[in-house]
Amino acid sequence: MRVLMVTSFPIPGEYDGTAMLPIKILRALKPRGVDVVVAHLRLRPPGDFSTKQEDFEGTPVFSLPMSAWLSGQGLEKIAKDFPFDVVHAQSYGGATRAYFACSRNKWPMVYEIHSLLGDEVERDRLGRGILFRSYKALERRAVNRAAWIIALGEPVKQVVVDEKGVPADRVSVIYPGIDLGEYERPGEPAAIPGIGPEHKVVMYIGSIVHPNQGVPILVDALPKIFNARPDARCVLVGGPAEAGEEYRRQLGVHGDRLIVLTGQTPEQVVALSRRADVLVHPRLACRENFSVQSKIAVYLAAGRPIVATDFGDYRKLLGESGAGILTEVAPEPLADGILRVLNDPDLAASLAAATGPVAREHFAMDRNVDRYLEVYRRAMELGPR
Repeated sequence: MRVLMVTSFPIPGEYDGTAMLPIKILRALKPRGVDVVVAHLRLRPPGDFSTKQEDFEGTPVFSLPMSAWLSGQGLEKIAKDFPFDVVHAQSYGGATRAYFACSRNKWPMVYEIHSLLGDEVERDRLGRGILFRSYKALERRAVNRAAWIIALGEPVKQVVVDEKGVPADRVSVIYPGIDLGEYERPGEPAAIPGIGPEHKVVMYIGSIVHPNQGVPILVDALPKIFNARPDARCVLVGGPAEAGEEYRRQLGVHGDRLIVLTGQTPEQVVALSRRADVLVHPRLACRENFSVQSKIAVYLAAGRPIVATDFGDYRKLLGESGAGILTEVAPEPLADGILRVLNDPDLAASLAAATGPVAREHFAMDRNVDRYLEVYRRAMELGPR
């Protein structure tokens, strides 16, 4: 089997879940004997008409200009040099760009929806603009044409079926997988400036400014936690640094108990997670959070107690499994949940012990790759809709 992976972002890219997911997928496919080639269909700069070929861990990576993907000829040229059986489009950017060539050549396309389009494009513009309307119309065509859809959460699948009209038997839920071996290998917890062995660490990993992540809820919960537990410290692993400075100013007298670590590599994140006494994800109850993010895979793989807000698939992954404490989306109940874990060692141990089975069942890439291979086979068998 041969797969063309299409993205709207470069590989390698930033250390966020969107960029890392296709990398982890192609790394898992190669040992199974699947040949992968990557096409990064870039939108900007519009004056650059060059096509570039690079190598990423033995995988050919092509960077194509707008003209090449609008005409479809860029992917057709790749198909001649590196024949493939199925196109795996990552996020709406990959799907909308690959749509033209897939339609013309009748290639089966698997569209992996990272999150729902309406919450991402032109987020800062009231009423949205021409870019949003164009993407929305083109994404609708891509959805209607795709041989198969992969959703990163059950609520997303429901939207795809109910609002986009895709038959339920052509939509699979596959959570963002990770290599659990990174966490299973022995290693010491990272040393954190300002944190001693006597401190209890409340940790959040990820963007600290992205609106849907709910970090301000955690910051607002911290005074109650710090007052109840003077030994508690909060560590935000993510950036930007100026946002961390603003959060410290908001905390006033408690500001020195907040540590912000920016620019951490995936390897450093593994070591940092081992130092957490509780990992927190205070995400908002909004449409964009219908998707399960790779953050919770990292939390579960770390094997630490988790406290998160009760929304979407977290009820199944954390609440029903016993791997986490779920709270309302507000500072007060979030603080209460964190304090429950910090004050009850038996509860903390029980939560930590439940994380491993959930991580292996739903997020281990060596299992998820079987799910991807099955989707590819079905997409090739059924073809475009």
